[in-house]
Amino acid sequence: MLLFLCRSTASRRYGLPTSARPTSSQGLDSLAPFRQLRWPVGLFLLALGVGALGASPLSAQSSHGAPPELVGPWEIVISDDALVSAFVSQAPPLTLSAESQRAARQRVREGASAPFGTAPDWSNTLRRQVGGLALGQLDDQPGLDLAVGCYISNSFPPYEDWENLVYFNTGSGLEANPSWVSADEVSTGDIQVGDVDGDDLLDIFAANGGGSFPPSVIYFNSLGGLSTSPGWSSQDSVWNNYGLLFDFDRDEDLDLLTANQGRTNDPFRPMHFFENDDGVLETAPSWSSAESSIQNFFSTGDYDDDGWVDVAVSKWANFESGVYRNVAGTLATTPAWTTGDTDTDKGVAFAALDGTAPPDLALGHDPTLLYTNTAGTLAQTWSATGTFFGHSDLRFADVDDDGDQDLAEIHFSNGVINLYLNDGGTLSSAPSWSYNGAGAGTALAFGDLNGDGRTDLVAGFSGDPSILVFYNTGVGSLDPIFEDGFEGGNTTSWTLTEP
Repeated sequence: MLLFLCRSTASRRYGLPTSARPTSSQGLDSLAPFRQLRWPVGLFLLALGVGALGASPLSAQSSHGAPPELVGPWEIVISDDALVSAFVSQAPPLTLSAESQRAARQRVREGASAPFGTAPDWSNTLRRQVGGLALGQLDDQPGLDLAVGCYISNSFPPYEDWENLVYFNTGSGLEANPSWVSADEVSTGDIQVGDVDGDDLLDIFAANGGGSFPPSVIYFNSLGGLSTSPGWSSQDSVWNNYGLLFDFDRDEDLDLLTANQGRTNDPFRPMHFFENDDGVLETAPSWSSAESSIQNFFSTGDYDDDGWVDVAVSKWANFESGVYRNVAGTLATTPAWTTGDTDTDKGVAFAALDGTAPPDLALGHDPTLLYTNTAGTLAQTWSATGTFFGHSDLRFADVDDDGDQDLAEIHFSNGVINLYLNDGGTLSSAPSWSYNGAGAGTALAFGDLNGDGRTDLVAGFSGDPSILVFYNTGVGSLDPIFEDGFEGGNTTSWTLTEP
C-alpha cells in the first residue's frame, strides 16, 4: 500500500459508487471519471495499490483507539490542512458498524454534547426577512455557496430591500457581503437549488408569493455565471409557499412540486406539479391535487418502500398533513395517509431514524412529533418537550457524525433553534442544544461551509442580522478516520498499516 500525502487548497468530497471501488489491478485507471474534475491549483491525487481498501478495511490506529469499520459506498476525500488524500466509506447517511455506533452512543452518554457553540461563528449585516436558505456550489470555485430568498411583509420599521441574494464561499467560509443580487425584487418565501436545465450547473428556484400572485421563477446558471434575471416563470395564479425540485418520474431530470395558497378572500389553492422534459420545465402545471388548502412544506422519501419516492406535505390550519404516494411515476391526487389532526402544522421531514427503510416522518406540530414507519404504516412514537412550538422550518442532518439523523427546528415568534440528537434511533425529547435568536426564526440549512468535512448549521431570521452560521466543532462527533489526527494537523499519533 502506497499513499502519497498532498496539500490541497480546499476540502472536497467526490462520490465513488461501490461498483467503482478500485481494485489492486485497476490502480489510477479506475479514477478516470475524476480526472475531469476541476481540482484546486497545486493539488494532485496519487494513490497506488488502493485495492487493499476493496479487499480489507484500511487500518489506522491513533491514541484515541481504532477507528470504526467503514461500510461502502466509497468516496474520495481531499482535506486542506490534513495534507492527506484517501478513500473513505460514506453513505447518505454514513453507515457505521454496530460496534462503532455503540461507541458513539457511549460517548454521548459520557457527556459529549451537540457540536455547536453558544454563539454564531458568522453573521451577515443586512436587515432582511429571510424566507428560505439553500446550499450548493453555484460558481466554479470550491465550497458550498448560500442562496437566500427574501420576503416582504407589513413591518415597522418597514423593510426597504427584499431582493434574493447569494453569498459565495471564499474557500474557508461565506463572503461578508453577497456578491450576487437578483435584478427583480419579489417576495420570496422559499428558495431551492438544482440543475433544472441539465447543463451540470446548479440553478436557483424562487417560490414567490403575495396578494398579486407573482410568478415563481428560476435563475439559470451558465459558464458565464448565475443570471440575475429570471429565465423561467410559472403560469399559475397562486401564492407559492414552497417548492421541491426532485426527479419524480426517474427520467434523470428535476421536476417541480409547489405548495400553495390563495389570498385573504380566497385563501385555498391546490398543489401544482411541473414536469421537466429533458431539461425543459413546463411553465403551466400538468398536475394538481384534488384538495385545495394551504400547504407550506414538502419532504420526499420512499414511504411504502416500493422504489418510488413519495411526498410528505405539511398544511396550515383546518387541513390534515399527510403523504401522497408516487405510483410508478404518477403522483396520487389524494393522500394515502394523514395525521387525522387539522391543527396548524409547518415543516415535515423524512428520515430513517434507526438507519433502516422505510423512512420515519417528523412533523412541525405543537409539539414536534415523530411518526415511526413500520412496513409503510406510520404511527406516532415521539413528541418533543417544551413550552412553545411555532415552526418555520424542520430538517434532519447527521450533525454529530455518528451515522444517524438528528432533528433541528426553528420557531418564528421567539426565534429559537432546537436540536434533538439521535441516539441509536431514538431522539432526545428535550433539546440537546438550543439557540435563542434575536429576530423571528424563518429557515434552516445544513452543509460543510468551512471545508473541514463536518456539517455546519445556517439559520435565517427576520431582522438584523438575518443570517447566522454555526460551525460544527466536532465535539461529541465520531469522525470515521481522522478525528484529532490528520485533519487536526497532528500526524504524530497516527500509523497507517495494511492488515
